[in-house]
Amino acid sequence: MISEERRLKILEVLDEKRTVTVKELSGIFGVSEDTIRQDLKTLEEQRLLRRIYGGATRIKRGVVELPFTLREITNRETKELIGKKAAKLIEDGDSVVFDASTTALQVARNISPGLQITILTSSLDICINLAQNRNFNIISTGGTLHPPSFSFVGPQAENAVRNYHADKLFIGTKAISVDKGYIADAFELEAHLKKVMIESAQEVILVAESRKFEEVAFFRVCKLDCISKIVTDGNINEETLMALRDLGVEVLIGNG
Repeated sequence: MISEERRLKILEVLDEKRTVTVKELSGIFGVSEDTIRQDLKTLEEQRLLRRIYGGATRIKRGVVELPFTLREITNRETKELIGKKAAKLIEDGDSVVFDASTTALQVARNISPGLQITILTSSLDICINLAQNRNFNIISTGGTLHPPSFSFVGPQAENAVRNYHADKLFIGTKAISVDKGYIADAFELEAHLKKVMIESAQEVILVAESRKFEEVAFFRVCKLDCISKIVTDGNINEETLMALRDLGVEVLIGNG
């Protein structure tokens, strides 16, 4: 188990127990107590827990955003399935916008390498992942780097997006409310940038795990009727599926 995966599991243990000792964690993960202490130090620096004598206690969920490296490995297999399904929607000659969500990253990673397309993105990670493919014309929004999401945000990024009109936009989200009819984000500047991206795209494709239908976030991004398609996983419940279709949103399921 790599260190990032172990740290994510430590947070999951703390979600259940609230407080845990170094000795307990050492036994659970089969690593030395010194290794666990270093993990706890790293997680405390990321403001995800608070170290106490001999162990740690969890900081209330929702106070801070998980770092990108931890979010990327959370439910990775599900995100990969969604990404593969969504990437099939991209056609030769398309202009495509990606936000900096971890699920949009999986879409980008699964684009057919032979396609000749133009990509505009606020994601530093997407730029790095796709840079070697000469068929892809990659444009970065630039802007202020937001370290937790490896993304560019702020007025410079927003103005860059306004200069273009793309065929397709792929965005992730922190939360989807079918009852209230909107999607939302936890970070204000990310929400603002997504609004601008939506205005600059012909087709808006939301890529999100089904668990996002149970989440809540503070900053509204757009109404669900702005979304052309949602690509999600097979765990979406039938009631939600029917409600989305009643709203005119096409739902695609990523599966093996």
